[in-house]
Amino acid sequence: MKLANLRKALFCLATGAGLASCMAHGYARNVGIDTRPNFIPYDKAFYENLLSGRAWIFEGVHHPNYRNMVRGFVFVRDGSRIGCLAYKKKNGDPLWLAQRGVKWEVLQRVKLVGAVVRHSYGDSAKVRHLPLFYDPVSGQLAGEVVRHDRSGKDYWIRSETGHIQDTWPRALADACPGLELPPGLEINEKQTSLRMDELRRQDPGAPIRNFPGSQHRAPGTTGLGASRGTPTTTLEEVEAYLLAQEGNVLKSPGGRGFVYARHGGQEELWELGDDGLLETWSEIERSPDGKRVTARVGDRDRVYMVGYPFPFAPTGHRHQAWRLTDALIGRAEPVALPWMGERYADHRFLFHDKTLTIVAPGDRYFTGRWRWTRGRLQVTVDGEERYAQSIAWPDLARELGVTPKVWTPLTPNRR
Repeated sequence: MKLANLRKALFCLATGAGLASCMAHGYARNVGIDTRPNFIPYDKAFYENLLSGRAWIFEGVHHPNYRNMVRGFVFVRDGSRIGCLAYKKKNGDPLWLAQRGVKWEVLQRVKLVGAVVRHSYGDSAKVRHLPLFYDPVSGQLAGEVVRHDRSGKDYWIRSETGHIQDTWPRALADACPGLELPPGLEINEKQTSLRMDELRRQDPGAPIRNFPGSQHRAPGTTGLGASRGTPTTTLEEVEAYLLAQEGNVLKSPGGRGFVYARHGGQEELWELGDDGLLETWSEIERSPDGKRVTARVGDRDRVYMVGYPFPFAPTGHRHQAWRLTDALIGRAEPVALPWMGERYADHRFLFHDKTLTIVAPGDRYFTGRWRWTRGRLQVTVDGEERYAQSIAWPDLARELGVTPKVWTPLTPNRR
């Protein structure tokens, strides 16, 4: 964005207009501040399900004139958006205006921070984008934007805070009486105040909490505007997340699939193609203090600074390769592995978590290890590392006589 346009957008914010009615097209490009992108917690499908047919009730916290003043949008299922907004007149009194003629949709911004709501205004070329942050515990739904200070530094602010609900407040129905609501959206008769603090107290059960799918959240994706640019997670939380998610499909902000694998002191990141199959892989490197994590993806380094929003969100799906070894572990009995070659043709392999018990003729027992690396299952008998063998997961599936379901970017998250 040109500096003039950026200043214009910020002026719009400073004058108290709502973010969704001010945010200039392309403004969301400015999402990478140093190495700390403000990753959005959920994907396109989640926000479509959360918003469709519901009302976002919020206050404009970025400007003192609009703090604690109730505003509202309805995200109609047909893709239209209606609203009731207040603006301060010169004498300080609020002027309530019904808003119509706006279209909305959710886009998965491949090169940006994730799913953003796109607002299109009538027949004009005016298009706005809005990142939203949903907290499942409180039900809060908030918007954040980038500001630009006099020194040239960019930083995030939380511009609107509110919540999503299934009803329309009586206060807004009275403030904008000519606004026709979509069928099925009832008036909430408890919510009669145009002050946000009072409206919350009038019906504390109105915010939608723990919306299905909200458990699929990466560490630290709570908004850098809310944290004022300070760390949003800890090294311990990131490590626990990676350990728990090994072998699961993770989704990038752009909707691509990734898998994290670790074995000993080595870590890998697999990138999945649109068909769900392994497209490329990279080894993960860490700085001496463990806080800078780098993976070579394609022709560039993907860098993550521990302590800030983690880029890969859980999908609830296990990658098909790990499902195969999960099944082998679940058998709890030794199996033959013909692909191990003639040397081990008469051996049987009992799978444990990353380890093996090998049964040889004459009731002799050995130990071994297995790991997934570069899309292949590698099996090693302790003391015989030079005879280690590996097999690609599709070939292993054929050996086992199974056809695992393959995750693709179109696969819905598990609920």
